[in-house]
Amino acid sequence: MPEIEITKEVLTSFAGTLLALLSAGFIWFLKSAYEKHRSEVLALAKFERIFAIDMTILKDNFEFVDKWLTSLENNRPYSFHFENYYINEEETYKLSNLKLINQILSINYKLRRTGLDLDNIYKGYWDTIFRIDSIQDDTRKENNLKIYHDTIKKILGQMKLNHEPLKNNLIYVVAFIRAAHKVRLHSLFGYVSLIFVDIFPRITKKSIEREVVLLKANIERNEKAQNNFMTDKDL
Repeated sequence: MPEIEITKEVLTSFAGTLLALLSAGFIWFLKSAYEKHRSEVLALAKFERIFAIDMTILKDNFEFVDKWLTSLENNRPYSFHFENYYINEEETYKLSNLKLINQILSINYKLRRTGLDLDNIYKGYWDTIFRIDSIQDDTRKENNLKIYHDTIKKILGQMKLNHEPLKNNLIYVVAFIRAAHKVRLHSLFGYVSLIFVDIFPRITKKSIEREVVLLKANIERNEKAQNNFMTDKDL
């Protein structure tokens, strides 16, 4: 009998210890899940702000290109400053959707490449302008300036073709981010997934398309308001 009683005490103690460990493990899991979920939600919000700023920079930079082209048409040098895009890739480690990560890395590369190309063209432009300006003969100087301006116009014309595709890519990525943000907010700490694929709720093609429509309408509304403001200002 004493042996049976001792065995029961050992089992009771073991069960209590096991229950305590399981409870601690469950609490740790919930805490870990919540922290992961929270960091991803914050990262998504940060990316949305960054790309909203990049969209404005993209618009401003290509407006500078238009003004540069107008100046070239009149055979006049043009001075201005291209803004650098905000590039953030560290926060992608906090995201769980691999497709979204690839989209962010892709648009970051395109923005970085476009920024470098414009900077290099502008730097090379002024290096050449200074050399042309050092020519003593005014007729020769004017002819060289026109020839060089025609070359730059062709290069900038090609660069301008990238504006709309880049703008649309940015809009799609922001729409993807917004759709992902809504999924994360309504998921169980972001853990209702299987091998980085959301089970419920899910990011769908339709949810992204809805966000694209909303974004484009918002951009069009803002641009119209800005144009009206500039018109009233001119009056």
